[in-house]
Amino acid sequence: MRPPLAQDRLTELADGRYRLELKSVWKDGTRAVIYEPMQLIARLVAAIPPPRSHMIRYFGVLSSHANARAEVVPQPPEDQGRFHPLPAPGDQIALRFGEEDSHDNVMRKRWSWLLRHVFAADLESCPKCAGPMRWKEIALKTSDIARLMIAHGLDAQGPPTRRTPEPKGQLRLPFGR
Repeated sequence: MRPPLAQDRLTELADGRYRLELKSVWKDGTRAVIYEPMQLIARLVAAIPPPRSHMIRYFGVLSSHANARAEVVPQPPEDQGRFHPLPAPGDQIALRFGEEDSHDNVMRKRWSWLLRHVFAADLESCPKCAGPMRWKEIALKTSDIARLMIAHGLDAQGPPTRRTPEPKGQLRLPFGR
């Protein structure tokens, strides 16, 4: 997506304020606007969309209420007989989403479903025999997690943090550090 403003139109003045050159001259002849650092941040934050809002809007035949939408939008392909065995009962942790109602009905999704949905990783079937996977051990304490990571040849401390250099031409703002 495009940034909220073009960086080549933003320059830092000697007194610490920022000058934003406008795309086109306003009717009153204004060519640029000068902001204090906090005013600039407030303007940039206003350009951030609210959480879970749709960024793409469809109109015409692509709209969800269009009569001819079924003729234009392709149908998803049907599952072509891929075998996905059911997980062994009691082997998956169920997660709770949504609010419980009076009948105690809760929408439940398993971790394996979430990982397959987000990362396309199938954790319900064995990659060697295609049979259902079973839990061998669950580590909840930090010491147990570190022990299992070392047993599998992984570093128990995690990767070191790396400072990445700032991109060239990036303005350095004096707050937030």
